[in-house]
Amino acid sequence: MSLDAFVRCTCIRDGKAKPHPFPDRLTFDESGEPSLTGDPSEEEWDAHDQWLADSCEHEGYLLSMFLGNITRVGNLRSFLRALQGNPGPKFRILLEKVLYDGTHTGDWIPIKESPALLKEVETVLHSSDILAESEKEFFTNMKLLCEASIATGNPIMF
Repeated sequence: MSLDAFVRCTCIRDGKAKPHPFPDRLTFDESGEPSLTGDPSEEEWDAHDQWLADSCEHEGYLLSMFLGNITRVGNLRSFLRALQGNPGPKFRILLEKVLYDGTHTGDWIPIKESPALLKEVETVLHSSDILAESEKEFFTNMKLLCEASIATGNPIMF
């Protein structure tokens, strides 16, 4: 079990993707995920999913990152809790929306929270001398995800 995150590219939204099999029914859900309106059949969902996987050169994803396994996430959660100070830095988004579980899937960080998350990540990276290699890797990957989210206007998805 692991925690992975990704940011979608903008090819579909920008009209750079291959034509959709049901263009009049293509929509985006609240997370920015391409979806179908109405009551699609299983065959229509299959056609949509096949299109999505081959919709553009990015296969729909600008960035996809491995963040860690359940053990790494637990260790990072403990590390951040110890690093938090009163009144020192707080890591609300990292602790409550990223590292709360080592295997969560299907949720996302809304684009409006990506700049604040980036700030939390950069606060930790400024202390790189106290980070283990695996911690540096995690926070570097999170920084890349935040930057991609801000650049595309798309959420970070898990």
